[in-house]
Amino acid sequence: MQEFPSVSVVIPSWNQGRFIGRTLDSILKQDYPGSIEIIVSDGGSTDETVEVLKGYGDRLIWWSAKDKGFVDAVTKGVARATGEILAVQSSDDYYLPGAFRAMAAAFQHYPEASFISGGEYAIDLQGNVVSSSNPGGEITPRSILFSTVPPQHATFVKRRFFEETGGMRREVDMCADIDQWYRVAHLAPGHYITEMLAVYQLHPDQRTVTSDKWYPNLVKMVELCEQEPRYGQQFRLTEEERRNLYTYWEINWTGKRDMAAARPIAFSKLMGLLSYSPRTRRMILGASINPMLKKLVPGGLLRTMQPVAPASASQPDLDWWKK
Repeated sequence: MQEFPSVSVVIPSWNQGRFIGRTLDSILKQDYPGSIEIIVSDGGSTDETVEVLKGYGDRLIWWSAKDKGFVDAVTKGVARATGEILAVQSSDDYYLPGAFRAMAAAFQHYPEASFISGGEYAIDLQGNVVSSSNPGGEITPRSILFSTVPPQHATFVKRRFFEETGGMRREVDMCADIDQWYRVAHLAPGHYITEMLAVYQLHPDQRTVTSDKWYPNLVKMVELCEQEPRYGQQFRLTEEERRNLYTYWEINWTGKRDMAAARPIAFSKLMGLLSYSPRTRRMILGASINPMLKKLVPGGLLRTMQPVAPASASQPDLDWWKK
């Protein structure tokens, strides 16, 4: 691979006109010597999105027409992509300065990696950092299931691997990006880098917040891969791993949408608590016993029992794209 490979960024879009200009500027203002192709696959937005896109002239490839959702939009965008490296960026998230250079350097350092994923900040609607993450090490099917999921907005994949898997699958639309990295990792491992590459915008309209399809889609992702020989022969869960993973996912993803709905699921697992892995055990207790303890133990005592968080560094310049 050349030092600065060509990059195609596919942006599936739907009524995120208030954010998409920031996404585009964070790409166009990258200090990157290689070629960057921006493809916006808009599903017929009815807000200001189209007017924003028109303002960028010929710096973008874009269209706005009704589609069948996220996977369909990405598939249409990827069909137009010509870059050696492919990124799928959400229309409400954006890149940090130096992201593309860091990606290129990582592929030079890890030439066998199928994809590179970096650190991310999550921000609220006021632009405050809510959380951050920058894992390290190799990305394998096991690490995706039991450790850290590569964030779509901070991931770059060799296009040939994306195409070899057949692209994103509509059968698991809700977790299609996770499923994509999961299948690619079966073909060749990815690699995390410690550089912070992107910003994840939190807001109430996200699918993460509103959908009840996360848990069944994630289960389907694993089952479909195990049924397909080229994936199933590379990696397969034991029955014990499956029991722990699916219990963890069911409580976790139900709780993200509605903790009241997750609580009885967690309570039903308490009788067999010691038979679960430590990670799943913590999830069960966190959704069942811990809320009860919080009601019984005085708030002041709870605060004294909590570990003191280390002093955080000053907030990075997340408005760099405006300059």
